[in-house]
Amino acid sequence: IYRLPQVSSWVVYAGIVTRNTAKLAQYTGYAVEKIIYNKNYNHRSHDNDIALMKLRTPLNFSDTIRPACLPQYDHDLPGGTQCWISGWGYTQPDDVPLISTKKCNSSCMYNGEITSRMLCAGYTEGKVDACQGDSGGPLVCQDDNVWRLVGVVSWGTGCAEPNHPGVYTKVAEFLGWIYEMIEVGHSHVLSDVLYMTKQLCSQCESL
Repeated sequence: IYRLPQVSSWVVYAGIVTRNTAKLAQYTGYAVEKIIYNKNYNHRSHDNDIALMKLRTPLNFSDTIRPACLPQYDHDLPGGTQCWISGWGYTQPDDVPLISTKKCNSSCMYNGEITSRMLCAGYTEGKVDACQGDSGGPLVCQDDNVWRLVGVVSWGTGCAEPNHPGVYTKVAEFLGWIYEMIEVGHSHVLSDVLYMTKQLCSQCESL
């Protein structure tokens, strides 16, 4: 998003699982009305690497379009938890284990570059990773039968290189900011969105 700041550069597609350009052309997509940046983003360290998009028209949830629930404030899954990544670049949907911040900050990995607002996921030997074109993609983990958006693809060294797992923005650290940005001037909209999401997440829990 920071490389393409113009709203007109973005179209959101939902409920589509193909990367075929010709097939995508058959869909209208959702126009973006506004992009909300985190003012504390550091382009060198990639700290606070998160942004929000406001669509001109709301998504219509269906069997193929559903929300990934936000994590809870105290959400801290242990290292080794299997999660899923997907993207529109080189990445095919696949599972990756979370890696503890302590291990990811060790001298054989990122040597202290991982902040409290980041998390790591991947394999020590490489194997699977997010890659070019996947930035902003979701890292979702199943927690009590609910799929939650735990991370957002941010950065890394190469793709699937040994001892260099993918680094993700830790969504739980930005819940206050997310709710604040959504609520500004739109408190009634926030209530509706949170209610709908809560209902859908409750349905997920009952499955």
